[in-house]
This record gives sequence, structure tokens and C-alpha cells, in this order.
Amino acid sequence: MKKIWRRGMPFSPEVAPLVSRMPAVDEYRESLLRLQGVWDSLSMLGQMSGTLPDIGATRAAFQSLSEDLLDSLGRTLLANVAQRMRSQAQVAIDILVRNLFERTADIGFLSTDSQLRDAVRSSKSAEGIDAASLRALRARFAEYAAKYTVYDDVVALAPDGRVLARLDDSTDARATGREPWLAQALQGAPYVEHFGESALMGGRRALLYAAAIRVDERVEGVLCLSFRFDDEMRAIFSQLLEPRDRSVIVLSDARGAVLASSDPWQVPVGAPLPPAAGAQSAHQLARFAGREYLLVHAAATGYEGYSGPGWSAHALVPVDQAFDTAELQDAATAATDADELLARLDTRELFGEALRTIPTQARHIQRDLSRVLWNGRLRPAGEGTSNAFAATLLREVGQTGERIRQVFEQAIANLHRSTLNAVFDEARHHARLAIDIVDRNLYERANDCRWWALDGVLRGVLSQPAGQRDAARAAAVLQRINGLYTVYALLVLFDTDGRIVAVSDPAEQSRCGELLDAPWVRETLALRDPQQHVESAHAASELYGGRPTFVHGAALRATDGTAAVVGGIAIVFDGEPQFAAMLRDALPLDAQGAPSHGAAALLVTRAGTVVASSDTARWPVGSGWSVPADWQVLARGVSTSSVIHLDGVAWSAGCSVSGGYREYHADGSVGPHDLFSVALLKLGAVQAQAPVAPLVFDNAATPPRGKEPLLSIASFLCAGQWLGVPSAMALQALQPPRIAALPNAPAHLLGMLEFEGLLLPVVDLGVLRGTGPATDPQAALVVVQGSRGQRFAMRVDELGPVFEVASARVQSLARPGGAQERLVSSHQRMLILMDVDTLVAQAGIAALAVTDVATVAEVALV
Repeated sequence: MKKIWRRGMPFSPEVAPLVSRMPAVDEYRESLLRLQGVWDSLSMLGQMSGTLPDIGATRAAFQSLSEDLLDSLGRTLLANVAQRMRSQAQVAIDILVRNLFERTADIGFLSTDSQLRDAVRSSKSAEGIDAASLRALRARFAEYAAKYTVYDDVVALAPDGRVLARLDDSTDARATGREPWLAQALQGAPYVEHFGESALMGGRRALLYAAAIRVDERVEGVLCLSFRFDDEMRAIFSQLLEPRDRSVIVLSDARGAVLASSDPWQVPVGAPLPPAAGAQSAHQLARFAGREYLLVHAAATGYEGYSGPGWSAHALVPVDQAFDTAELQDAATAATDADELLARLDTRELFGEALRTIPTQARHIQRDLSRVLWNGRLRPAGEGTSNAFAATLLREVGQTGERIRQVFEQAIANLHRSTLNAVFDEARHHARLAIDIVDRNLYERANDCRWWALDGVLRGVLSQPAGQRDAARAAAVLQRINGLYTVYALLVLFDTDGRIVAVSDPAEQSRCGELLDAPWVRETLALRDPQQHVESAHAASELYGGRPTFVHGAALRATDGTAAVVGGIAIVFDGEPQFAAMLRDALPLDAQGAPSHGAAALLVTRAGTVVASSDTARWPVGSGWSVPADWQVLARGVSTSSVIHLDGVAWSAGCSVSGGYREYHADGSVGPHDLFSVALLKLGAVQAQAPVAPLVFDNAATPPRGKEPLLSIASFLCAGQWLGVPSAMALQALQPPRIAALPNAPAHLLGMLEFEGLLLPVVDLGVLRGTGPATDPQAALVVVQGSRGQRFAMRVDELGPVFEVASARVQSLARPGGAQERLVSSHQRMLILMDVDTLVAQAGIAALAVTDVATVAEVALV
């Protein structure tokens, strides 16, 4: 992929235009460029004076890695912002479409209301609708609207567009006979959806749902429901946008005209949006009203075969605010917890290949620099000279390299934390989405049963004596309703004894005459307020084949005006597939439509009972789930996220407590049956032990004093122990070369390598000392020479400092077998100074340590 240069660094094409708007990237870019400039100056001084080995290759590697790091940071920041925007836009349109699907069913049900049809029949007579009937019809509309507060008007129209009756008399209606939606409804469409200005609504724009009113099988009028569109969009926007959110979420029609906006001052209603460029899910840069925005489009997913009115949602954020440093500041605030978690995680699933390789590359480059500087510090000591300039220059190069390393570490850590934070945000977001979908769905269920309890046919059947009830007529009504509202497994009509009178499913007809004995039956029959309903606990129900679900109930009242309860209606929610679909719709998906991050979701009660699960094999419905203690005390409507561990795997767990929707469960009361949605995004397997960072040997605590005799030591780390040899005996640290294996060699003898025309034995120092082999194939090799000229290489874990210490501070150690070792201490670490001649004897390599290349013909290179 060809990169584009911006501000002295190459970036990916999607990042390059945004680099100047990314403060974090710009800050690290400036730091690295400044330090690399210092390094270049020092390198030039070293080469001119002949005191510093050429570090051009290491410098080039740092430059390349700096470019990769900054580009990765930019791409990660962009991906996190775009993902959040994409989720916001997708959720906005999908929640709206789910809501509007219910409206298509409502109009189909209410247009068949018996009292409405009687009123329309009366309007055809010479006398028309009398005042009493008109008042009764308006009261009927008010009853329905009180159950469903999503409507602000209900209107009955004659075929010519005249208003026969309406809920809101304050509207100055004009002639509607020529509006296309009215003609469509009169043609018998199951429902007609219209959005725009309408004479029926006094010229204001409205979202209307209309259906024909049939009297004696003839179309004699049209019923129209006016949906509270602006009110609903405000609720959706407020649910999706947090106080500090800089995004603007908008809804547009098929032409791109804005229908609703979370911030009309930035993106006003009616404004045309730039068309989508490229893939629907891709982000794009767009100019709007003289300002540059990052823009994401989202089309409706669809629900129960309904795709909505053809609208789309979009999320926009001003480019100059999209990459605010608050995200990285939040990451830094939780740095300790995040770093501890990341240190123990197998991050292969969390981070892409590029993110995982950057720290490894940085470590290899730092090792190369350490090797070059280590060798540079050996040179003056080996020549027996004291070169203050060389020492100062090496120290400055080392310190510059260390500062570059620190910038790298900080940038990598912030990049990792930012990615981790994005996963936690995503988990919390999807948990909130899931519970919002559930709350809205159960709101519909609570209202459905109260609507249907108003049906004149059902009330009339229950008002009859038991022996004279027309159960078949009631069953036909229930069956028609269930055909409109497909989310129910069964609708049941029962009398005041709890005896089943009619059911919606002919296959369940044998249940008629059975007595219902569940607690919700008695609670339903005890209702006196028509606004009230009953919701059962999520428990096994015989009406659902013994499986757990919710049952909603409402009381039916006599048709004689006494308001006496004559029975009830129970609606059995088809919980298994419906809840599974809700959870599935709430999960993040990858490009193939499968849950990303190994995502899973659950719906559980506060008490820990599983109501629904996206993975029923692991978390069956009705089983127990351990709710974390700090979640159990959460108030309704609150969302949070944390880490949970399941079977050795760490998950980002988002949790959101049901807060209700509109008047449904909106009192804030807390109970054991409150629903929690849980979104689980896989972070990775937890390692038994976190990788240990290399130790640092601090020799600053033992500086030489006055003219004390000095000993120069070349140090290195092996199996967690600091070791060293006199600098005069250390020749060079090597890049890991090819090693020629020796047949039947002891475990500590790795083979032979070529150095300055000789084949030298290679010893694994950890194996020789009994502390275990080096596990890193890139571990350093140190060439040393004994007093009799024997040379060999040692594999060690890390190179340490080359430093001077007062000879008086070196203590002799007594070792078994007469091994000669000495001890050097600092205020934090202890270093063992080894004798090279003793190592030659211990390794048994005296004969190999002076071998010419030509004398070893049987060596096989590996």
C-alpha cells in the first residue's frame, strides 16, 4: 500500500488527511523527529572522531519503526472513532425500524375495532354520527392513546378525506382527499406509511400510518395513526449520545435529506447530506456547511421482514474534534489496571498482527543499539585508554536511544490502552443497546394486552353467560390479532374463574375449558384500573410448553358500562426466538456477519437467572449466572463495564440494567427480577504468569572515589542474575549468527560460530550454571577471551552496562570446586564477576576455543 507523506512521516491514505487533527499522533511525531535529529548529530560526531561504531542501520530501523508506530496509532484512533460512530448510526436506524414495525401491526388491529366500524357505518346514514356516538368514539381513541403514548392523534376519515372523528380537535385540518397515501389506503393495502407535510395535520410534517376501515366487507373509511416521530427521535438520540459526545446522529430519507438531527444547529433538518462513498459501512471525509466531518452511513437491518420507510442513519463528527486527547487521557487514568491486564493476556485476538509486532520490533532494535553501545564502550577499555570524549558521546547516544525507547513504550502503551478502552466502550455500548431493545419490546407487550382488552368482540363474549358464549368468534379475533403480532406463541382469553374460553392457535384448541392457576391469573382478575396490566416473572409456563417466558395479562370489562371485570386476556411471549434475536441484533458483527471478538450476550435477572443467551449450550435459559457483586447494587438504567474471567479467558463485560421505556417500568424501583443485559467481548486467554520485564543493573550507587584503582566490568543478565566479566576479557557482542551444531555435544554446548576467521564454541551460560537455557532465539551472544587466548561465545539473556567500579568494592566468593568468582553490589542489585578461565574449564572447551575454520570439516550448519 502506497503511503502519503505528512509532516515528515509517511501515513496510510486513510490516515494522512487526518494526521494534523490527531494531537496524540502529532505529539509523538514531534518527539521522535526531535530525538532522531539529536541522534543524527551525535552519530556524525562519533564517525568524524572515529570513536563511535556506525549506528546507521540501527537509526534506519528506528526510523522505519517510528513510521509504523505512528501510522498504527493513527489507524487505531481512526478505527476506534469510526467503529463507535458506526455503532451509533446502526443502532439508531435499527431501533427506529423495530419501533415502526409495531406501528404497522397497530394500524392493522385498530382499523378493525368494532366500535369504530359501527361509527363509520352510522356516518353513511342520512343522520350521520350523532353527538353521543362521536363523543364515545373520541373516548375510545383516548383509551387507545393512553395505552400507547407513542401516538399524538388518532383520526377516522371518510373515503373523500373528510374527518369523521379525531382525538386531537385542536388541529386545523384541511381537505385531505387528494393526498396519495389516502388513495393507497382506500385500495386496501395492509398499511400505508407516509412521512411529510399533511393537510390532515394542519400542514405540519408527520409520520402517519393508515389502513382501510371495512364495514360489511366494503371499504367505507380510513383510520390514521399519527406517530410521535420527533419525540421518539429525541429519545433515541439521548440514549445513544453521552454528554461529552461530539458526534451528531441524523436520520435521512432515500435522497439524503435530513429528517431528524441530534444537533439541528450543526446539521439542520432538511439539509442534504453528502452521498455515501464506497462501501456502506466505510467512513468518509465530507464537507458540510463549510466544515469538514468524518461521516458514517448505516442502512436498516430490517426486522420481521420489515425494512422501514427506506431511511438511513448517519453519524457525523467534526474532524477537528474527532480525535480529542480525552480518549488517551482516560486510557492513562486507568493505566495501571490496563497494564496489569494486558501483561497477562494473550493478545492475539485483541490486537492485529501489526500492533503485536511493533513492541517486538522495538525490543529487537533496542537490543541492537545496546549491542553497538556495549561494543563501543569496550573499545577504549580494551585499548587501555581513558577517552572522556568517547565515553561522553556513547553516554549521550545511549541516553538518546533510551528517550526514544521511552517515547516508543509510552506510545505503544497508549495505543494498547486505547484499543482496550475501545473494547470496553463497545461492550458497554452493546449491553445498553440490548437492554434498550428489550425494554422497548416489553413495552409493546405490556401495551398490546391492554389494547386487546378493549376489543368489543372479546368483551362481549366474556359478558355472556358461560353456556352462551360464542367462543369461536372470540378465537377468530385472537387468531387475527396473532397473525398481525407474530411475536406471541399464544393468546388466551379466560373468564373470572380462570377458565380458558378461547385461544389463538387452533392446535391448542383442546386447552379450552382448562383452569389456569398461575399467580398472574389472580393478579389480572384483580385489576381495577384499565391502565394497569400484569407481567409474570420469567418462569416456566404450561402455555409455552413448560419453557420459561413472560406472560402479560390485562382485565376485560363488561360491555354494559358497569366496568365490572368479566375475565382477562393473556399473551404468551415467544421468548426463546425473540430474545435470541434481540441479543443477536445487539452484538457487534464482523464483515462476514458473525459476532466479532468472539462476542456473546446474556439477559439475566438481578438474582442471576438466565433469561436469554446467545450461547444456550454454555448458558441455558433458566440456569444460574454469577452476577458480580458490584453489579447487583446498580440502579435501574445504569451501564458499566469490567473484566470477568471465564474458564481461563478474560472477557470485557458490558452490563446495562433495565431502565424501562416511556411509562413501562419507569418508576426506578429495584427488585430481584430486574433485567440485566450482558455483552461479552473476548479479550484473550489469561497467561499463568505475566512476562517479566528485563531487570536493570544500577551501578550509580557505587561510583569510584578519588584515585582508587578501578576495574572495568562488562555486564549481562542470565536467568534473572546479573553476571559480568572484566571488560579486558570481553571482545564483542554479536548479532545472533548461524551456529554450527556439534554431534554428541553436551547440553550447554550449542555448537560453533565463525568469528574473525576462527570457529568458536558457543556456550549457553544458563545451562552451564544450572539455571536453565535461554528461551529467546534472539538472545545476545558475547565473545570473551581467557588469559591464555582461549576464545568462546556465551549466550546470555540481555546485555547490561559496561561500567567501572573501585577494585576495593569487589569481594571474593568461595565456590564449590574452587571456582573463582567475585561479587559486586549496588544498592538494588548484586552482580557476580566471573573468571573466564574458570568458565573454559567448566565448559570443557579448551581444545575447541582456538580452532581454525579449516580444521573442522564435520560441522553441520543449522
